[in-house]
Amino acid sequence: MNAIRHLAFGFGIVTVVVGFALVQGGILQEGNLAAYWRELGRVAGGFQPDFAAFARAPLIIQIHVAAALSALALGLVQLFAPKGTIPHRTLGYVWAALMLATALTAIFIRQINDGQFSFIHIFVPLTLFGLFGMITHARALRTDKHRNTVLGLFIGALIVPGLFAFMPGRLMWQMFFGG
Repeated sequence: MNAIRHLAFGFGIVTVVVGFALVQGGILQEGNLAAYWRELGRVAGGFQPDFAAFARAPLIIQIHVAAALSALALGLVQLFAPKGTIPHRTLGYVWAALMLATALTAIFIRQINDGQFSFIHIFVPLTLFGLFGMITHARALRTDKHRNTVLGLFIGALIVPGLFAFMPGRLMWQMFFGG
C-alpha cells in the first residue's frame, strides 16, 4: 500500500509539473494545442536534424547536456549492474557528481524565459534534495530507501526533464528536428 501511495504522489507531482509546463509554454492557452500539433506534424514531415546546433550552443549548455547524457548512460549501467560492490559505490559517486553538475549548470541556463527561471528549474532543488537523500540512505545502509531515491532521481531528474528538453525552441528540438 505504501508503494502505491508513493507512486500516486509521484504521478501527481509529475502531472502538476507537466501542466505548468504546458501552460507556461502557451500550449494550453488560446487554443495553441492545435498549433503545437500542427508544428509537430510540419517538422515530422520535413525531418532535418541539425546536430551543429550543439556546437553553436553556449558553453554552459554544452556542459549541462554532456553531464546529463553521461548521467543517463551511467545510470542505466548502475541500474542493471550488481549492487553493493566497490565498483557500484565508486560509479555511484561519479553518477552523483554528474547529477550535481547537471543541476548546478541548469541554474545558469535561462535563454528560453527571457533571463528568468522557467518551470523546468523546479527540478534543480528536487535533484539536490534527492542526491542528499540518496547518499544519506546509502551510508545508513537503508538499501530499500536508497534504491527508491535513486529510481526517483533517475526518472524524475533525468527522464522527465529530458523529455521537456525536446519542446520547440530548445536545443534538443533544434538538434533532432531542425527547428
